[in-house]
This record gives sequence, structure tokens and C-alpha cells, in this order.
Amino acid sequence: MKARWILAWVGIAVCSGCSSTANRYLAHRDSKRHAAAPSVTKVERVDQDSVESSEAVEQVFHEEAAIVDAVPMVNELSLSSGISLGLSQNPDLIAARQAENVSSAALGVAQTYPFNPYVQIQATPYQDTRFGGSGTTYHYVLLMQTIQLAHQQQFREEGACATLNSTRWNIHQAELQNVAQTERLYFSVLYLRGLHDLAMASHANNQELLRTLEKQLDAGQATAADVVMVRIDTRSTHQQLRLAKANAETAVRDLKRQLGMSAEDPMTITGDLRSILWRNPSSVTLEPRTLEIEIPLDTVAEREKMMVASRAVSRPDVMAAHSDVDVARANLSLATAAKTPDLQIGPYYQRTLDGTSFLGFRVQVDIPVINSGRPLERQRAAEFAQRLTTWQQIARRAELEAKAAWERYKVASEAVAEDADFRQSDLPNELQQLETQFVAGEVDIVRVMQARTSIIQNQRIYLDLLNELAQSAANVTATTGMPVEELLQQ
Repeated sequence: MKARWILAWVGIAVCSGCSSTANRYLAHRDSKRHAAAPSVTKVERVDQDSVESSEAVEQVFHEEAAIVDAVPMVNELSLSSGISLGLSQNPDLIAARQAENVSSAALGVAQTYPFNPYVQIQATPYQDTRFGGSGTTYHYVLLMQTIQLAHQQQFREEGACATLNSTRWNIHQAELQNVAQTERLYFSVLYLRGLHDLAMASHANNQELLRTLEKQLDAGQATAADVVMVRIDTRSTHQQLRLAKANAETAVRDLKRQLGMSAEDPMTITGDLRSILWRNPSSVTLEPRTLEIEIPLDTVAEREKMMVASRAVSRPDVMAAHSDVDVARANLSLATAAKTPDLQIGPYYQRTLDGTSFLGFRVQVDIPVINSGRPLERQRAAEFAQRLTTWQQIARRAELEAKAAWERYKVASEAVAEDADFRQSDLPNELQQLETQFVAGEVDIVRVMQARTSIIQNQRIYLDLLNELAQSAANVTATTGMPVEELLQQ
């Protein structure tokens, strides 16, 4: 009788396992169908894990759809709106942010204790004995659970948390580099557009000058050599204008690609590189707002270098490297804990052929004779030393990059301040004045061309200085994490 009950119980357990497995498969298959075609009806009988998995899949697809639908239409683009647009729809950033979900899920896996007991059942309903009757059906039931004795669960959680922190810092670093790259491309557009305006004004002046000379040649007031010289110069400025236009259009396309926009999308870039007012380096606040301890330094230059270095060591890539050190430390602790074998223990029931019943427990543990776990521990220790050295060198490199970027900004700011007189100059008016003097006979054509070349060269040099200052400001943002608004005069 007992043997029949045991066999019935085994059959029920097997059937239940098969049913549960089938339900999980149906739920998983249904979640895929639902992701591909929302009209498919869900399987009604699914377990709780499958329901949560389907909801997670639906949430991911909804988030991706929301990202696609949230792309704004931009007509006028300023520096601030360009930065916001780049952070919201840059393709690389959108892909990089998905890594946080993976690391969060990995943390959930690490927080799940492996409480998976296994049961072992054996029964022999048919028994053939040479002497005596059939006797009692031999059977036994064994239930075992693995217990970790060295707190491996804690170290797994610590490693997963550190990995999640590293992932988030890497995303922040990608966002910082995206902001800096958007600034570089935006300032490049303004710079190349300024060069295009210079080339256009120069070419228009040459055309007007050529028409005037041709009229004077017909009236016998100019020589043919002067006309040929101006005509050649007009062709040269026309080629320069075409090149400047092509460069400006290429810069706009590069900026659109950075912002995740198509080249055909309409967009007007506002701003003028010559109208942007930059702060003097001495008026920029370098001290972190959260600094509570006064740092005693002898000179202003030493304090400035210290503040720049303090911003550099808190860069996202440095913090990501520090999180990698925590990951390596957790892995080392886990490898050390793995040297302690896991314990398998559980109750045990057995009934023999002669009807004797046994009830007790069984314990199983590995004996680390050949593989003691020390090779893996040495490997994790070497990895920890490697990550620690990497973090230190990344912090050092960040400090050097930040100091170099700040010095570059200071030099560019001083150069622009020395040539501040060109800020109010107006190239078309100056060229028009030269043309008026030429028509009035006050200056000859050679002096006009020399003066025009000098004016355009000075204007181009001033644009180059402004572009260098703007690019150095973007470099300061990339190396220190300082927002560009802190370098602009409000």
C-alpha cells in the first residue's frame, strides 16, 4: 500500500513539473508574440515569474517607442538647445544607456540567493528474492540544499553593485563627452559661417571693384592691367567662397549627425562667434560648491591648479575606474570565500526490503585536495592590483588633461583680450569706404587691394582667435566636467 502511495506521489510530482515547464514555455513564447504583434491573446495560465518577465519586456519596448516618439522638431538651434538635443537623441547615448538596465538586472540576479533544494527519490516496486516472499518495496527519499558558509552571497552583491556604479559612471562619461563634442561642432559651425561671411564680403567687394574698373577702362581712366589683376583676384575670391560654403555646410551636417538628426531636417543655427562674451579666467569660480575644508596654499596659481585637479579627479571616467576597483575587490573576496567548500545537507528517509525504516540526514562537502582555490585567488589578486593601478593612472591623466585644458583657455582668453578692438569692426563698411576712396581717386587700385587683403586677414585672425577660445572652452568641459555656462558672461 505504501509503495503505491509513493509511486502515485512520484507521478504527481513529475506531472506537476511537466505542467510548470509547459506553462513557462508558453508564457515565454507568448511574450515574444506580444512584442511582435500586440493583438495576440495571452496565455491565461502562466506563473508569476513569467508574468513579471512579460511585463519587463513590454516596458523595454514601450521605453524604446517613447524615445523614438520623443524626438523634437527643431527650427532654431542655440548652444543650450543643441546640448539638450544631443543628450536626448544621440544614437550612441541611447544605446549606451541600455547598459544600465542590464547591470540592474545582473544586480537582481546577484541578490537572489541560490535556494534551490533538490530531491532524489528511488523506488523498486519489482523485487526478486531467491528466498522468502516479496517483502517490502525498497525506496528512499533524499532532500538536499546547498549552503554557502563563507558569505559568498554578500560578495556577489557587492560586485554587482560596483558593476552597476561603473556602468552608470561610464554613461555619465559618455554624456559628458557628448556635451563637449556638441560644443565643439556648434562652435565650428559658427566659425566656418564667419569665414563664409568674410569670403562673401570679399568676393562682393571684388565684383563691385571689377565693375567700376571696367567702366573706368571704357572711359579711358584705368589701365587694362589693373582690370586683369582685379579679375584674377575676383576668380580667386570666388573659389574661396565656394570652399567656405562647402566647409560650412559640412560642419552643419556633422552637427546634425551628432544630434541624431537627418541631413534633410530643417534647422537654423543661431548665434555669432563674434558676439559671444567669455569670462576672464580670473573671474571663473573653480572651487566646488561642496568644498567644506579650506585648502591653505601659498599662491593663487597653486590654488588654481589644485582646484582644477579637484574637478578632474571627480570626472566620470575616473569614478568609473574607481568602481572597477571595487568590482575587482569583490571578486577577490569571492574567490577567497570560494576556498571554503559549500555544504550540502538535508533530511533522508529510507525503507529497506526487510521493512526497516531509516530517518536522518545526509551531509556532503567537497574536499579541496587538488583544486584548493588558490590559483583563482591569485588571479583575482592580480586583477585587483591591475585595476588599482589603472584607476591611479587614469586619475593622473585626468589631472594633467584638466591643467593643460585650463592653461589653453587662459592663453586663448588673453589673446582675444589683446585684440578686442576688432570686435566692433564691420568688414563690409570698411571695404565700402575703400571703394569710395578709389572711385574718388584718392587711392590707386594697388593700395585698395593691399588694404582689403590686410583687413580680411586681420578679421580672419580674429575669428581664428575666437574659435580657439571656444574650442578651448569645450575642451575644459570635456576634461573637468565644468559646464560651458560657467565660462560665459550672462
